[in-house]
Parts: sequence; C-alpha cells; structure tokens
Amino acid sequence: MWPKGLKLTFFFILLLWLTVACERPSAADTNTLTQLQSNPAAVAAQSATPTLANTAVPPMPVTETAVPPTPVTTPTITPSPFFAENDSPPCGQKLPLLPSHNTPIVTNLSPDPTAVAALLAQLPEAALPAWEQLLADPGSVGLAVYRVGDEANGVYHNADVPMPLASVVKIIHLVAYAEAVAAGQLDPTSYVNLDTLDHYYLPGYDLGSHNRAIDELAEAGLVLANPDRIRLEDVPWMMIRHSANAATDYLHTLLGQDVIEETAVSLNLTQQTAPCTFLGQFLAMSNQTRLGKSDRAAIQAYLDNPATYGAEVVQLAETYVQDSTFRNAEQAYHREERRPSTQDQRYFSHNLNAHGTPREYAALMAQIAQNGLSNPESSFLARRYLEWPMIFPANQERFSNLGYKNGSLPGILNTAYYAYPIGEVTPTVVILFFHDLPGSSYREWRNTLAHDEFARWLLDNPEGIALLKAALTPAP
Repeated sequence: MWPKGLKLTFFFILLLWLTVACERPSAADTNTLTQLQSNPAAVAAQSATPTLANTAVPPMPVTETAVPPTPVTTPTITPSPFFAENDSPPCGQKLPLLPSHNTPIVTNLSPDPTAVAALLAQLPEAALPAWEQLLADPGSVGLAVYRVGDEANGVYHNADVPMPLASVVKIIHLVAYAEAVAAGQLDPTSYVNLDTLDHYYLPGYDLGSHNRAIDELAEAGLVLANPDRIRLEDVPWMMIRHSANAATDYLHTLLGQDVIEETAVSLNLTQQTAPCTFLGQFLAMSNQTRLGKSDRAAIQAYLDNPATYGAEVVQLAETYVQDSTFRNAEQAYHREERRPSTQDQRYFSHNLNAHGTPREYAALMAQIAQNGLSNPESSFLARRYLEWPMIFPANQERFSNLGYKNGSLPGILNTAYYAYPIGEVTPTVVILFFHDLPGSSYREWRNTLAHDEFARWLLDNPEGIALLKAALTPAP
C-alpha cells in the first residue's frame, strides 16, 4: 500500500460524440458453420472460454489446468502498490456480496423409470451427459424451463437456489446500457479509443476473446484510425457476441457500480449478489502484491470479511486501469504464470462470483423477449444484442427470434435462452446452471456443449418439457 494520503492523479478519456453508427456484422469461419448445423447457438464457441472467466467455448481443447501455479523461488517482480483510496464506490452498494443459503437444495432424485425411459427415447445423444450429471449430482444443477404463459407446467429444479452466474450476469450490464441509451444518457454513436479498452484487458484470462472481437470489427471496417477507435455501440456487441470481459468492465465503469446494482434491483432479481468487474475479480483472486503469499488464505479472508472484498476488488481494478506502472507489472506477473491453482480458481468462482437463481433469470429472459423493459427502445436494443445468433440460416429455419447468453468459469457452465419457435406467439425460456462439475466433464463440455445441446432440445421440442417434468417426478 502507498503511504497514507498519497494518491495518483488521473483522468478518464472522454467519449467523443459523433455521428450515426454502422450495423455490426458477425462472421463465422468454416469450423463454426460446420458446428452450427447441429447447434447454431454454439457459434459462440468461436469466442474463447478462458480458464478463469468468460462464456464461450474455445475452438480447440483446452484443459482446466491450462494455467497451473508455478512455484516461486526467486522473485523477479517488485510488487507495485495499489491505491489506498479510490474514486469509485465499493462493489456491494445495494446488493449483498455473498449469496444467502436459506433455500433447501435438492440433492437426491427418485425418478420414475418409465418416465425416464420415455425421455431417453427422445433425448439426443449429445445432450445425454447433461441429463446424467443431473441424475448423478442433483445438487449441482439448477434449471427453470417453461413456455411463457404456461409456467404451471414448467420444470423447476433448485430454481430458487442462488448459483454462480459466470458471464450470464452480463445480461444485467446489457440492460443497464440499453436503458441508458434509451434515456439519452449515452450516445451509441460516440467513439471509444481502443487504447482505453485495452486498459481493462488482462492478457491470458479470456483466451483472446477481446482481441478476436476487435479483429472482427476491423475486418468489417468498423475500426477507425488515428486514433484507433470503435463506436460505443460495438462495445456491448463485444460483450455479448464474444463475451469480452474488457468490454464488460468498460461498460461497468462507464455506467457506474450504483447503476449496475440498481438495474438488478429494478429487474426484480431479489436473490442477485453484487456484480463486480471481472478484472477486479481476477486481481482479487491473485495479484502481484501477494507475491509468495497464499491466494487461498486471501480468498478466505474475503469470505470472512466481504466488505474488504467489495472495496479491494474496486481498488485493484481501478489501479490497473489508471496506473500504467501497476498494469505493466501485473501483466508481467501473470506472464510468469503466477496464477492461482485450479482449486483456488474454483473456490473463488463458486463463492465470490455474482450469484442469481434460475427462476429469476428465466423471468428476466421472458421479460426481455416480450419487450418488457422500461420502454420499446431499450427492449429493442437488448434484444438486438441477445439475438445475434439469428444471423445464421439454421436458426432462421427454426425460430423467428432466439436470444442467448452463456457462462463459463472453472467447474461452472451455464446457458440462458429465450426463443420463439416458428409459428409461435409466446416464447419458451430455458435456464440451465451447472456448478461443481467434475474436471473431466467441465473440460469435455466446453467443447461438446452437452448442457447447451440439452437446452436447445427443450427449445426445439415443446413435448420435451413434459417429458423432463415427468422424468424428474418421484416414482409413486
């Protein structure tokens, strides 16, 4: 820490308010289009899933132990202090930092064999591992599935239990952005310098999704030079299409911690814990000032004193963004593979990542699907980003509209959908949250998308909801 009273002077780069924006395209390569034939939404696989955070699946196998800790023998980095004071409020202004554990968790199932046989007769092989995980470890799964207007015949399992959200939480950021634009508080046609976005980027923690998103924008001619910059409206596109954490954290800071939390409250997310920046979470998990010390002990200290976590997660992120000395030292620290162990990553993510319940996120997806935000413009904007998979013909053949966001952290794989099947006037929503996944399943599913295949089967087959409900009903 710096001596008391000493504080760096810094300035944020102001947005330039300019003219109308161009429509953003998305391009898919051959591998994506091949995978799309069986699972169109899986085109998100081209946005890399990091070992530590993000929501997309990489185009090649990566293991959960891709960033193992390296024993520190001779330190080569002199830790740079982070701010003793910060200008931003701590995380946890209106929402708790830790989830409540007041809802009983269903940990045992006694399904009816006949109903299970009927389900298995229809369930695609690609989705089978997700069903088997539900049977093997019911306490690790939360789901809420129903056709809007027919909630009574939906399927709910641990639907009111708060669970880690990973990048599904970015739906809150999207709504906050859409509402701010609709209210005239943000100009989507203004510009954001890429150098500014880079200050929010911690290399190695998203398997390149930040750079991949920028490359795609550049290929589409949407990056202007001198200085390199993009439209503000392309930042939420990076966040949803590629699940870029730097883009999310830029919007988080631009809107402010209060607004992010107020948005969650306004959306009736009563079990939501405070979303903190992903950058701050990564740095709280492990950072240069902790050189040679225990990450697990620091994480446990945060759990024992959540207010400390709420303050330091903001201090660390703010220092990284504004102090080039700290940022450069932090990047060097992580280049030397001084990262938390897989076990510590899982422990942090399962406890300190933002939590929410399947039932409340199903209601949120239904609200967005039915244009239920504060006004038509904000609803249109939110749907415009969430429905990006509709650019693909395979989705257009099945649905008139399809909204999608997924999430991935070590041991955690989530997916959130709404969809209007062709000819239907009411949407179906599917929320599937998996956590505490065995390492082998987590690594395999990031590539096979077993959880996503299960969700898509329920979207494509209305009778599947009834089959699943019957299968989860205890045998008489």
